[in-house]
Amino acid sequence: MKMQEKDKIKDFLSGSWAGFFGGNENENKTEENYISPEERAEVAVEELRNKYSAKVKENFDLAAKKLREERDNALRENWILQQRAEAALPEQMAASGINGGASESSLANLRAQYQGNRNDIQSGFSDNLGEIAKQKIEEESNVQKEYNEKWLQYLLSIAQ
Repeated sequence: MKMQEKDKIKDFLSGSWAGFFGGNENENKTEENYISPEERAEVAVEELRNKYSAKVKENFDLAAKKLREERDNALRENWILQQRAEAALPEQMAASGINGGASESSLANLRAQYQGNRNDIQSGFSDNLGEIAKQKIEEESNVQKEYNEKWLQYLLSIAQ
């Protein structure tokens, strides 16, 4: 965010309405191009709020992308371990003198373990994604609440 935008937000949140509106209230007061201080404030605050909401969304998208990459890496690693375990299974069984149904049972157990690990990875991903989505909603809600409170303070200040 540019410094000028930060200063506007700071002025608005601190209740310094004059600094927030900027400019001389009496300049260009022709009927067709005059915008009241309230309208200027509303437009400026709405633009700033939209920029902040876009930043919140961008942060969420980056966090979600990171979670997807971590999930994909974990799934890939799980698959590699599964392939290695399956490749080593016949040799391990032969060394132990096990063959026939026992080796098939061991293979089925390996595959069940692999699928269980996949499910755990997917479940963890879903939980984490849900958590960052919840944080995003809470953050946006807090911004809206603060905006409403400050806007009400401003309106009350000009009404007096």
